[in-house]
Amino acid sequence: GGLHPSFGRGDLMLVADHINATGVTPIAGDADRPFVNMVDAYAPHLRLAARQAAGDERIREGIYAGVRGPQYETPAEAQALRRLGADAVGMSTVLETIAARALGLDVLGISLITNVVAPVADVSHDDVLAASRAAAQRMARVIGGVLALL
Repeated sequence: GGLHPSFGRGDLMLVADHINATGVTPIAGDADRPFVNMVDAYAPHLRLAARQAAGDERIREGIYAGVRGPQYETPAEAQALRRLGADAVGMSTVLETIAARALGLDVLGISLITNVVAPVADVSHDDVLAASRAAAQRMARVIGGVLALL
């Protein structure tokens, strides 16, 4: 969901950084890798490739807040996340990124803003799925373009 006031339904957002608001980590108890460096967790060279691949397609960049779900945010939660600096919020991406970085992988995060959360939104899962379907070809073009550049 879009938290930044200029983000709209259907916008693509390159994830520049994240806020782990899940309260968990996927690497807890891994004695071989107790600490993972998360600086530039979303590889700058991959974000650049995505910008190039997007061409004339408008693509945003922002901070993604990962929450556990499976519920949409309350207005108070959305406001708190925005005050923390989040531009978008969702229930994926963050834990997967931590796990990938623990393995030494480069990560590219591209989020689709399927609904606008702030300040108040009446959203349904059907709305989110419809926005996802509507943007599928645009997202596929950007991802395909990134792969072609690598």
